[in-house]
Amino acid sequence: MPSQNIAVQRAIYDALKKEKRPDESFTRLLDRLLHERGTLSDIAGAWGEKGLSADRRALMSLQGGRGRRP
Repeated sequence: MPSQNIAVQRAIYDALKKEKRPDESFTRLLDRLLHERGTLSDIAGAWGEKGLSADRRALMSLQGGRGRRP
């Protein structure tokens, strides 16, 4: 299966790593989170209020700026 690299801020990586199960890849983690919690726009800020606007900007850039406004 082809893959794509993405860049995320260190705080987002750390938050994702905490959510990741021991036997789970980051790809499977993201797939699980999207199915459990909805779209990337829906989960923006799911890791707390600190850095919320930076999280939203990063997630919107992944979506090409198509995210919903809060």
